[in-house]
Amino acid sequence: MNIFKSFETFLKEPLSILKDNFIQIVSIQTGNIFENKPSVDVSITKDKTQITVVNNEKLYNLLSLVNYKANQKKLNEKEDTTNKVS
Repeated sequence: MNIFKSFETFLKEPLSILKDNFIQIVSIQTGNIFENKPSVDVSITKDKTQITVVNNEKLYNLLSLVNYKANQKKLNEKEDTTNKVS
């Protein structure tokens, strides 16, 4: 299983709990990578979802890019709908 493809699919077709919520992706780089292994933590509250990526800049960049593309697609769909109604 490709974890990167899983995140892309997950954000491409979000669950209803994520669809209307704000998604924040945070990267944390610690000093000693051998003591603090790379990890991912997801916390979901009523109106916000935060994905915290520790010591893995590539994964952070991937998630940020996929989230950006999903937001752009959503904006384009809203613009298309608005233009069709006008």
